[in-house]
Amino acid sequence: MERTSLLKLAIILCFVSLFMFYGNYVNGFFEDFSSGKLGDVWKKSPAGLDTSWKVEKGELTFNGVGGHSQMMVGDANWKDYTVDVDVKLGTLQEWPGGIRTYVDTNTGGHYAVWVYPVQKNIKLYSGTAWDINTGIVTLGTYNGFDPKVDTYFHLKVVHSGKHIEVWFGENKNNAKKIIEADDNKFTSGP
Repeated sequence: MERTSLLKLAIILCFVSLFMFYGNYVNGFFEDFSSGKLGDVWKKSPAGLDTSWKVEKGELTFNGVGGHSQMMVGDANWKDYTVDVDVKLGTLQEWPGGIRTYVDTNTGGHYAVWVYPVQKNIKLYSGTAWDINTGIVTLGTYNGFDPKVDTYFHLKVVHSGKHIEVWFGENKNNAKKIIEADDNKFTSGP
């Protein structure tokens, strides 16, 4: 079945011990897609199609064609990091999407924060493959999500050891912790 939803992302990643860096200390990473293209550090997962992703008007967009496609940046050694992401939905259809962390680049195993516009919730998962539905375990659910089309909202995922926090808000300054979990299935990755 062809996915027709559009998920737009403007990814802002910057904090100490953050997304995609080496060792125990992170200087920070920032991507606002203002160049109009993906830099060489971004890689597409083995699943899906390259043509599903493009940068337009300072946003990384996914058109839904190609199914379970992901874009990644990072290294298998990255751990204990924070990811800050501003997300804008192009439709409120129930083709969810979100951000993955601690991805095993060989198997696709991961943690994922997935938004569900129709169900009006946000879930934290662990999964064992590139396909989000394979080996999925729900680690937490937030039921206060009120999605709007073409309006940014902010998600933040914090990894510290086996502890995972998910934050949500209209913007970075008013984000609140909505999910906490302890899990050590995955310990590093982009």
